[in-house]
Amino acid sequence: MLDDRPDLHVLIGRRRRSSGFVPGMVVFPGGAVDLDDGTAEARLTVPIAEVSGLAPDVAAAFLHAGLRETFEEVGLWVGGGIPVEPADFPHAGWWLTPLGATRRYDTHFFVARYRGGQVVPDRLEITDAWWERPTDALRRIDVGDLDAIFPTIEFLRALSSHDTVESVLRSAADGPRRQDSNGWVGF
Repeated sequence: MLDDRPDLHVLIGRRRRSSGFVPGMVVFPGGAVDLDDGTAEARLTVPIAEVSGLAPDVAAAFLHAGLRETFEEVGLWVGGGIPVEPADFPHAGWWLTPLGATRRYDTHFFVARYRGGQVVPDRLEITDAWWERPTDALRRIDVGDLDAIFPTIEFLRALSSHDTVESVLRSAADGPRRQDSNGWVGF
């Protein structure tokens, strides 16, 4: 979730310290794809999406999960009207946990423009949520004020090269993908 405030800010949340996954770390609203994210009912909300390497219905399930999880975790529906216009949510990154990791997951990052509304953390998964410049968040991670895992840091790095939401949306939609040795593929 991105907003010009007046310069580029990203919505960041902190996971519950007692969470079984990345406790106390900063994250973006999101989560696992549930079985319901691929149903015919979900396809009424997100009929199709484009993600390189994924079938359109699988990509739609990932996007639906992102929209649903954002609503559940911070109380914001960013999808706009129904059905959702997938072009409003360009795919901006992908990370597959390396083989041998204790806990493995396959995550896709989509970018969205803030459409208004009050951010209200659910207090179950996200205890705090705030807007911050990507460069400021990276600086706070570097000095130990915030903790984050690799894909969050890489996504913040990608965002930090942009000044506006429009620049990020354009880059994510049109830009070439870069890949590093840790499995991160991003805009």
